[in-house]
Amino acid sequence: MRPSGASIIHINVTDFAAAVAVAKNPSLADTPFVVAMEGSARTVVLTPSRRAWEEGVRAGMPLRLAKQRIPSLQVLPWDRQSTAKADAAITTIAQAYSPSIQCDRGGHIYLDMQGTTRLFGPVVDSAVHIRGEIKEKLNLDASVAVASNKLVAKVGTRTTRPAGLIQVREGDEASFLAWQDVSLLSGVGVATARLLSVAGITTIGQIAALKDDQVLAFLGKRGLALRDAARGLDSSPLQTGLPEKRLVQRKIRFAAPILEMDALHAAVVAAGEDAALAMRSAGLGCAKIQIALLYSDGRRSEASLRTKGQWVYDHEITLVAWKVAQLAASRRVHVLSCSLSLAELSPLAPTLDLFLPDAQHRSDSLQQAVDRMRHKFGPGILTHATAIAHA
Repeated sequence: MRPSGASIIHINVTDFAAAVAVAKNPSLADTPFVVAMEGSARTVVLTPSRRAWEEGVRAGMPLRLAKQRIPSLQVLPWDRQSTAKADAAITTIAQAYSPSIQCDRGGHIYLDMQGTTRLFGPVVDSAVHIRGEIKEKLNLDASVAVASNKLVAKVGTRTTRPAGLIQVREGDEASFLAWQDVSLLSGVGVATARLLSVAGITTIGQIAALKDDQVLAFLGKRGLALRDAARGLDSSPLQTGLPEKRLVQRKIRFAAPILEMDALHAAVVAAGEDAALAMRSAGLGCAKIQIALLYSDGRRSEASLRTKGQWVYDHEITLVAWKVAQLAASRRVHVLSCSLSLAELSPLAPTLDLFLPDAQHRSDSLQQAVDRMRHKFGPGILTHATAIAHA
């Protein structure tokens, strides 16, 4: 349990890739442009500039639709090197104030300032200094919030973006959240917001007021966690370390050593679906998939594949994981266990929920529907037929 006190700082640089592009080239400041990932199957806007946003372009919008809205729209490739440098620079600034830091990349950082007041004074003073240093050294405007937990701090930065500072004092969490729009609450995506709107629920406080039976009937078991979040309750610790060094791992130990590829295929699909659900629930996608096999003679074999973009969906991850498993399965020896790792994690690129249906939109909608069913009834409620062979 975390010590009491409003000691969490959240730093949020809105539309990070576009903000970095403007910091690098100030002439873009009043230009409608978007950042999009070249060569990606998801031909969507990753980040709009402030001018493009004012003219109706949103993250997740199909690029063709954005160009229809703004014929003069400029399209910039995602500058990985510059955004990585900016992320590293923000991290360096933040680390000077606390060793307990969670770096989510994309201009998002959490700090736990517990025990730092003797060095830096009140936590809100540190927040002011951090925001000032980011502006002075990097020419980036940031929203910064101070609160008692990560959830409330994150909502805080969303209320002040693209730039600002807010402090939510301990004990004021529920009253602060009560009048905020439901879309600002973590866990409320487009589909959930639409469902809540049908019931006339538009503010976070209305979710907080729901009784257990109302939540269960309306949103299922997962809704209880959402209701607790609406009340400002969050005990999740900081996930220290850089996201690209984190892993989502699943290991399957076979009841008896296997030699059949069908059984290995089933294990890879089952592990891939479970790991992908956990990854998406954390708001992450992966750029590397690795498989390790342990054989009955004690030897191991490994293989991996990378992408320049992100793998997010079950069908992507299970397909690539099976290709990797086939690369790893280079020996005709019985297999004792199979380990799958989703690595090089980064925040999810936007989805297409708000816009016109196309093939990618259907994939997004289907995956979200499957995830909702798994959260409500358990991960095993829906699975690929291939995985049944492993049961």
